[in-house]
Amino acid sequence: MAVMTKSKHSDARRYLGTRTAEVGWLAVVGGFCAALVAWLLTFSPQAASAFVLVVMVVALHQYDRRWGIAAMFLLWLVGPMLRRVFLLMTGAVDTDPLSLAPFIATAAIAGLEFARTHVAWSVRRVIVLASAGFAVGLPLGLASSPEGAMYASFAYLAGVSGAVLGYGERQSLQESNLRRILLYAMVPIAAYAIAQRALPLPVWDREWLEAFDFTSIGGVDTPIRVYASLNGPGTLAPLLGLALLCCLTVRRHPRMVLVSAVLLTIALSLTFVRSAWVALIVAGVAHVIASRGRSARLILSAVALIVVTSIALAPFSHTASDVISRFSTIGNTGSDSSAVARQASFEQLFPRAISAPLGHGLGTAGEATRLHGESDLRAVDNGYLSLLYQVGPIGFALVMVALGLIAKSAWNGARARAPGQELRLLLFAMLVFLLVQLTSGDVFYGPSGVILWFIGGQVLAYEWRRAAIASPYASSSRSTTARQE
Repeated sequence: MAVMTKSKHSDARRYLGTRTAEVGWLAVVGGFCAALVAWLLTFSPQAASAFVLVVMVVALHQYDRRWGIAAMFLLWLVGPMLRRVFLLMTGAVDTDPLSLAPFIATAAIAGLEFARTHVAWSVRRVIVLASAGFAVGLPLGLASSPEGAMYASFAYLAGVSGAVLGYGERQSLQESNLRRILLYAMVPIAAYAIAQRALPLPVWDREWLEAFDFTSIGGVDTPIRVYASLNGPGTLAPLLGLALLCCLTVRRHPRMVLVSAVLLTIALSLTFVRSAWVALIVAGVAHVIASRGRSARLILSAVALIVVTSIALAPFSHTASDVISRFSTIGNTGSDSSAVARQASFEQLFPRAISAPLGHGLGTAGEATRLHGESDLRAVDNGYLSLLYQVGPIGFALVMVALGLIAKSAWNGARARAPGQELRLLLFAMLVFLLVQLTSGDVFYGPSGVILWFIGGQVLAYEWRRAAIASPYASSSRSTTARQE
């Protein structure tokens, strides 16, 4: 009896010692973070806030992976609006540290997952190919603008790291955190976008438009192309399109899904991003083909809903009439000035891009050009051209090979009749949507880039798991387990 009592006391002391050590370590880390935040506040409230947001995402990810993934995507979706709120307090900032927070948070939790899990070779191969492709343009980029090159390389590689997060979904291949976030987060964002057009602009949006020259969005006193909590219509539209595709997979609560689809459709229309509709049409056709025609009725019903919603609003809303007029230019781009300008830009820049084997340097196109002056490709109207211009044919080929491997896995997964096929059909359609969207914007950058490679990690995880189950070793292991039971 005395021995047992002594053993219990010993266990209690060890437990208390462990808990004391954990509390002590937490106090040290918490104190260091608090001191760092206080120091950052003396320089920039945005920098301090960015640090706090990144730490929160990492902490939530360590507590529960699903919470961390959700927090990371929410940071992408609402981060730009937080920057607009800070603009009210501090004024315009040329290089806002808050703009880096989503990239750092994504790379941080992806690094943690990569360090503590065994990532299959199929995913590692895609990451290596894509990273090598982007790295081809780094030397020339560093020579022309070190700041722009480093920013662009970090932005693109943070997106590629999304493949690790997507691979982390392998334990539940019939559900996806990405699908859940798009379904639940994009609907209120769509409602916010509609309010931007129908109601007076909130003060943070008005001040943002006044502080910067966004001629493509509109002005304070003129109707705007909605952007909600994102940076612009071109960033918002692909996310709304992906959320609409996710609505196809919801079977329960049909009325709620109908309301959500209508809100998403109206918001997408108000972005006036024509290419998103083209990508949706192609993705719908791809879904029907991959499902061997079984989803044709569902896709046609969704198309009918979109058409009816647009036509029904036209007699009562000048905005809806503008949207329908925008639709009419899809098949007749010659009458659309923006389409003509994009075509002229492509014809001018493509020969220059293809003639430079190593490209013109990473950071010579897109947002990174804001760090070093003017560029022929500041406003990216073609993601493929932007990539080719920056990294040249060699780097472009490496990234395309990586995307080709993902597309092959997505196609094989969508065609395989096995549990979870509905999700795999959705992932294939979403991948097709983004690949088509690349013809009109840099999908490799920002939230769309993370989603693109996240989808890649998911479809590769399914292929890896299917191969593992089909291998002789896995079969013998299952037989041994069955005999033991």
